[in-house]
Amino acid sequence: MNVQNEKYKEIKLRGIRKTIAEHMVRSARENAVIMESRTADVTELIRFREQKKKDNLIKEVLTPSINDLVLKATALSLKEHPNMNATFENETIRIYEDININMAVALPNGLITPVIRNVDQLSIWDICKMTKEATEKVKTGAFTFDDITGGTFTVTNVGMLRVEVATAIINYPQVGILTIGTIVPRLERINGEIADRLKMFLSITVDHRIVDGYPAAMFLNTICDILEKPAILWK
Repeated sequence: MNVQNEKYKEIKLRGIRKTIAEHMVRSARENAVIMESRTADVTELIRFREQKKKDNLIKEVLTPSINDLVLKATALSLKEHPNMNATFENETIRIYEDININMAVALPNGLITPVIRNVDQLSIWDICKMTKEATEKVKTGAFTFDDITGGTFTVTNVGMLRVEVATAIINYPQVGILTIGTIVPRLERINGEIADRLKMFLSITVDHRIVDGYPAAMFLNTICDILEKPAILWK
């Protein structure tokens, strides 16, 4: 092939994109990855959120996104499964008391993961406010090193792209990452009758050196249980 006649554009990796590439390669090289997924019935969650949205139009306050609700559910699950709130580096497992969740934000040249700190202690309204502020910082380039470091677990969302299940790369040196998939309508038989339900896909990727399949599944099940009882999230 005469490459001299080929039309193409070359882009050198540099800056954020280069750092992300190096980080991802290290994670893929060092982690023994397994992924598990299931759906959560979020029919009541969506209904509950819509009612809150109507109430908030009167109060003129922000309405939590689905991402905010899953962040809160993840934090509550991490309290029940503290071994997931951990890092593994230099042959040492470090389990954290503070629950600081990295939230993936997509940019044209890659993902930035700002940290929402002490998520388990925040109200859903505080989480809503902080995620919006963090997203704005990232998109305007106003974030600092402190804004993106110190996370103990990561949540990423591909649902807006209509992706159902994905195996996310773990945010090294953390031991797990949750992927939020799309929400789809389903017909189910409940008490002998067919009902319309809304199902959200959720996937957990863990470092199998540290987390076995059973505790990972239990952690994921707790998240789903919380999402299926949405009043818990507003306490």
